[in-house]
Amino acid sequence: MVTRFYNGALCDKGVLKENTTLYVDETTGVILDGSKINVNNVDKHIDLQGNVLAPGFLDIQNNGVYGFNFAIMEGSERQFTDDYQKAMTRYMSTGVTGVCPTVISADKTTYQKVLPHLGATRLSSQCDSLGVHCEGPFISLNKKGCHNPKHLIEDATKVTLADVYGNDPKEIKVVTVAPEIPGIFDQIPLMCQKGWIVSVGHTTASYQQASCAVEKGATLITHLYNAMPAPHHRKAGVVGTITLAGDKGSPTPYFGMIADGIHIDKTMVAMAYRAAPGKCILVTDTMHLYGLPDGVYNWDGQVLRKKGAVVLVDGTETLAGSATDLPSCLRNLMEWADLSLAEAVACVTNHPANVLDLEKKKGYLDPGCDADLVVLNRSGYVQKVFKLGNPVTGSKASKL
Repeated sequence: MVTRFYNGALCDKGVLKENTTLYVDETTGVILDGSKINVNNVDKHIDLQGNVLAPGFLDIQNNGVYGFNFAIMEGSERQFTDDYQKAMTRYMSTGVTGVCPTVISADKTTYQKVLPHLGATRLSSQCDSLGVHCEGPFISLNKKGCHNPKHLIEDATKVTLADVYGNDPKEIKVVTVAPEIPGIFDQIPLMCQKGWIVSVGHTTASYQQASCAVEKGATLITHLYNAMPAPHHRKAGVVGTITLAGDKGSPTPYFGMIADGIHIDKTMVAMAYRAAPGKCILVTDTMHLYGLPDGVYNWDGQVLRKKGAVVLVDGTETLAGSATDLPSCLRNLMEWADLSLAEAVACVTNHPANVLDLEKKKGYLDPGCDADLVVLNRSGYVQKVFKLGNPVTGSKASKL
């Protein structure tokens, strides 16, 4: 069945194309080459009513939503899977159609339990997993945030990757490491050989150490500015690597930012974006408290306090992830960096697809890509979501 989207603008690659038509094959769930379509053979016509059609949003750092935590299996495997599917189905209402389920520093037993349930998917019924983001445990004790210190590994010379994550887990897509950890420079190339994306984060690394991690194969920075030294005019630190282009031939790494107005000041968000606009990726870093009422919650031996989009380790000023959503971060970036809707949308679609090497499958409106789509109004508010060309029902999004 061929579906035609018309009477709106297509948003992709940083530009809006007004009055442009998109064709989708609902049977295969992919975007079609419009030049080869006879409009007389179209089965369904969807009027965008002047709105904007963009690729579905990709959230590459997300710890859980609606009370479900990707790293915690307290009951049966069946219950974990059921709760996971419910959370991933509900999350599509925010415009996100792909997530890297994020598992923070844990022990090997936890990885072995949860990773098999979180691997990459391609489904019309729920938000896809893009592969797991293991945020640790090769991270700094001094920049651990809410990570449990008993799980941290501060010397990579004493373990193998199999000792930490199990025997060659296929579900892993991203691993966050701290470059100053002894032995990590030997581990980064091994991670890259497995097809893992190596990200620098939760670190006290200097600019030189972070740059060396990039030379070894790291291509991403985990939540820029947060859980790393503040940049100084004589000590740029990890933040300085977003200007690496041309420095000894090293490529500029992509960088995630939590643009919720809590984790980073708006001026610093704008500064980072302008330094490397093609490498900026907006992330939520949501905790499982997203979507739950404000209050105090027990988690992994700690007490967390949620108020609005703010989640803190109770009694401290330590941020424990967030409770924000990606469209809110998108609109913040538009305002703070004075961007067009299309420029900001690239940071939640094209750029995350690029860093994950998924640009032929996700995050673009090119023929052959999955028809995971979001309809936005001109201010960046979600109006409707489509997964593999099928409308997502039961969401808060308005109907077209």
